[in-house]
Amino acid sequence: MAVRIDIDALRSEAGPAACEVADRLLAAGEPETLVAADGGVSCVIRESGQPAYEVWVGVTVDGFTAECDCPSTEELCGHAVALTEAALEDGFAWSSAANPEREIDPRVAELAELAATLPTRRLALLLAEYAATDPVLAARLLAYAGKLGPATDAELADARRTIDDLADEATTGDLNQVEKAGRAIVETVQVLAQRPPTGELLLLVEQAARVWDRIVPPLLDAWKEYEEEPGEIGGALRDLHVQLCAEVGPDPDELAERLVGIIRAAEVESCLDEPSDYLTVLGRQRVRRLQQLLRSRPVSG
Repeated sequence: MAVRIDIDALRSEAGPAACEVADRLLAAGEPETLVAADGGVSCVIRESGQPAYEVWVGVTVDGFTAECDCPSTEELCGHAVALTEAALEDGFAWSSAANPEREIDPRVAELAELAATLPTRRLALLLAEYAATDPVLAARLLAYAGKLGPATDAELADARRTIDDLADEATTGDLNQVEKAGRAIVETVQVLAQRPPTGELLLLVEQAARVWDRIVPPLLDAWKEYEEEPGEIGGALRDLHVQLCAEVGPDPDELAERLVGIIRAAEVESCLDEPSDYLTVLGRQRVRRLQQLLRSRPVSG
C-alpha cells in the first residue's frame, strides 16, 4: 500500500543540525543517484572531504526507518533527511511494506571491525587484488564509487549473446560443461545486477532462468555426482530475480504471467518455481492463484 511522508514533520523530528547537513547536501546535488531497494530507497552520498556513506530509508511495520553508515548517533541523520527529500522530489512511491537490509552476519561484522584498523592504502590494495580476479566484486566496487549507471542496451545485448553462447557450449554432453555454463550465466547477470535496477535487467535475468531450466536436466539425471550444483545455480538466479523484482517493482499481474510462462516452459522444475518467494511483490492473492495454476500445469516435453 502506498503511503505519504510528511517532510515537515520529518525535518522537525530530525532537528536543525541534521536539516542543515541535508540542505547543504541537496544544494551540492547530493544524492546524485537514487536506487529503489528493499521496498524503500537507497543511495551513496559523497561530500568533499568526507567518506562516502550508504543510506537507506523506507516505511516499515515500525514506521519511518532510516539506516546510514555515518557515525551519527541520531535516529535521523542529515544524510537520511537529504535522501528522503530527494526521493520525494523525484516522486518516489513509498510502500508501507519496506524491509531494510538484513542484519549483518556476525562474522562479517567482526572482519569489518578488523578492516577498519588497517591503513587505508593497504586495505584498498587488498580489495583491489580480489576485485581484479572477481568480476562481480569489481562491478560492486565500481558501483559503490558511483562509476556505474544503468546497463546500456548494448551491454544488455552482449549479456544476452553471452548467455546464449554458454547454453550452446553446454549441449556437448559434457556434464562438467553444463555446470560451468550455469555458473558463468549466474556471474554474467550478477555483474550487471550491481548497476541500478531496471526492467530490462529484470527481463535479462528471466532469460537466464529460462536458459538454465533448458540446460540443467542432464545434471539432474546425474544427481549422484551433481547433487548440490543445480540447486546452487538455480537458487542464485531465483534470489537475484526476487531481489530485482523488489527493487524494480514490476506490474504484479504482468510478472505473474511471465512466471507462469517460464515455469510451464521448463522440462523439469523451473528454478523460479517458488511462488511464495514472490509474496512481497505479487501479494498473497496472486501467489495463491499462481500456485493453483501451477498445480495443474501440463508437463513439457
